[in-house]
Amino acid sequence: MTQMKMAEDRQITCQTINAIEKNKYNPSLELALKWIAYFDLLIDDIFILEEDNK
Repeated sequence: MTQMKMAEDRQITCQTINAIEKNKYNPSLELALKWIAYFDLLIDDIFILEEDNK
């Protein structure tokens, strides 16, 4: 699967996908939930809570 195909299917740009992959952009909750459905994943598969230990 290519970024272009995923972008077309999700109606977003390849630049958005690239930025998400490089941790330069946090997707909206709506977009994140669409990815979960698109890839048939569980929410725990893509989200990790990083706790601040201060």
